[in-house]
Amino acid sequence: MYKFPKKKMLGQDAVPTTSLADMMFLLLIFFIMTTTLTRVTGVVSDMPAGTKAQQPQSEKTPMISLHDNKITMNDQDMTRDEMERTLRGLKLGQKSGNAKVVILATEGDVSYQDYYQTMAYIQNCGGIVAIESEEAGGTQ
Repeated sequence: MYKFPKKKMLGQDAVPTTSLADMMFLLLIFFIMTTTLTRVTGVVSDMPAGTKAQQPQSEKTPMISLHDNKITMNDQDMTRDEMERTLRGLKLGQKSGNAKVVILATEGDVSYQDYYQTMAYIQNCGGIVAIESEEAGGTQ
């Protein structure tokens, strides 16, 4: 009479791993296919094409530059009090739309307090702050 070979009994310590490699390969393919590798860094906007029209000095957007404890507004050095008087003289609170915008740029070492104090001056005078970014090379 023929005797069947005895099946080896798995001990309680052994884990069946026959299909583990197949499952891992399928999971790897799934995660590779569903992962996005692009990182969103900001909002993209289209700029209109055309030539730049020269605006009279009175209609140009005011630009305030902070650099190494100095304040420059429209290429003129001034103190904080002079800057605030100039901003109040522009009557930004009575204007609407883009006429309220004031560009704020920084260069070099500018303290946190000076930066936010200047932003507060602009907002108290009724303006809207546009921050010039060094990385993008334009305003945000």
